[in-house]
Amino acid sequence: MSEFLAPLDDRRAKDTLRALEFYTAYTPEGAARVAALLRERYPTVFARSEQKTFSNGALLLEMPGANITDPLVFVSHLDSLHGRLAHATPDTLQAPLQRAHVVALLEALDALLLNGYRPGGDLYLAFSMDGLSGGAGARAIAEYLAKRKISPCFVLDHGGYATHAAFCRYLPPGAPLALIGVTEKGWLEGRLIAPAVPSEGSRATPRPLNALLRSGGLISRRPSHTSLCRTSGQMLAAIARHAPLFPRMLIGHPRLTFPLLRVLWRKRAIMAQFFTGEWTATGIRVQGEPYRSPVAAELSFAVQTMPGRRLQWWKRRLRTAAARAGATLEIAFEHEASAPSQTRGEAWIALVTAVEILFERAVIVPCVCPGITDGRFYSGLKGKVYRFSPFLLGGEEALRGECTVDSDALQTAVQFFRQMLSV
Repeated sequence: MSEFLAPLDDRRAKDTLRALEFYTAYTPEGAARVAALLRERYPTVFARSEQKTFSNGALLLEMPGANITDPLVFVSHLDSLHGRLAHATPDTLQAPLQRAHVVALLEALDALLLNGYRPGGDLYLAFSMDGLSGGAGARAIAEYLAKRKISPCFVLDHGGYATHAAFCRYLPPGAPLALIGVTEKGWLEGRLIAPAVPSEGSRATPRPLNALLRSGGLISRRPSHTSLCRTSGQMLAAIARHAPLFPRMLIGHPRLTFPLLRVLWRKRAIMAQFFTGEWTATGIRVQGEPYRSPVAAELSFAVQTMPGRRLQWWKRRLRTAAARAGATLEIAFEHEASAPSQTRGEAWIALVTAVEILFERAVIVPCVCPGITDGRFYSGLKGKVYRFSPFLLGGEEALRGECTVDSDALQTAVQFFRQMLSV
C-alpha cells in the first residue's frame, strides 16, 4: 500500500514541531524566530510564493494559480498556551493542534510542489503569531484580502477535529465523530480597575483589593451562561440521524429537550465546549509595599460568549458589578461570535468528502468551534470559513487543544491537505 501514501518527510515534520515548542505568547523576537524557522524547514514553499508581513509578524504566502477555481485560503495562528509538552516516545509527541495543522499543511504543499503542483486557484497561506492575544495579525491579513476583493472557494482553519470520545452513545459502534467548526464563540478581554488610594489613608478608606474582590464575587455568582445556539442545534440534529431510537428521541429535537440535556450533561466536557459561554479571571495585579494593603489593584479577565448572546450583555453585567464595587471597567479587545458558514455547496462537499475518505464511517457534523481561531476575522470573505484539523483527538486532548503526533497521524493529515489543496 505504500504507493498510495502521500509523500512525507516524517523526521522534518516532527523536528519542526519540537523546534516550535519555545513559542508561547507573542513577542517580536519569538515571531521573527518562528518565521525564520519555517523558511529554513520549507524552502521550496517559500521560494515558490510571494511573502508579505503584517501586524505582529503575521505571514501571508501567496501563490498564483491556474484560475480554474476560486482562491484557496488556509489560515492558522502559531502561538500557544502550552510550552514544552511531554512526549511519550522519540517517535510520538504531543503538539498544540494549530501547529500540527500548519506543519501537516506545509508538508503536503512541499511534496506537491516537488511534483509540479499548481493550484487550481490562487493559493493563500496566512499564519498569525498573536491569535491568542488579540489577533491583530489575522485581522490585518483579512482586511488586506477584503480590500483586494478576494472571494475564496473556502477558508480553512484549525479548530475542529475527529474523536471517539464525544457523543459515543449516539453514534454507530466504532464510528468516529468529525466536528467541523462553522462558527466560534465571541471573545472579550479587559480589566477591572479599583481606584488608587494614598498609602497613608485612614482605615475607613475603601481598599482597592477589597473593591476588586467584591466586583469579582458579584460576577462569579453566575460566571457562565449555557444556551443552545442554532449551530449547536444543527450539530445535535445531525448526530441524531445516526443514533439508536431512544437516544435519537433525546437529541433529535434539541429545542424541546435542551432543558433536560442541560441537566444530564452539566458535568460533561461537551457542555463547556459547545453550549457554554464563560467569564474567567486571568490575573490580578497590585501595587504597594510588602505586608501592607495595596494602594492600587486591577483584575484581568476573559469572556467567551455563545453565538446568539452578544458581548453587550456581558459588558453590561461587568459594568454593573464594577460600579457597585467602586471599580471601573476597561476593555482591551472584543470580537463578536462569527456568523455561521454554509453547510452546503461545493466547498462544504469537498471538505466532507476529504474527511469521509480518511476517517472511515465518520459521522460528520457542523459545530461551534470550542477554541479561539483566526477564522473569526475571515467571515466577511463570502462566508465559507471552516475549522477542521485532520487529527483524531482523545477527550483530554480536545479540552487542552492538543493532539498526538505520530507517523500514522501525520500521514493522514498530509493526505487530507493534499486533497484540499487540489480542490
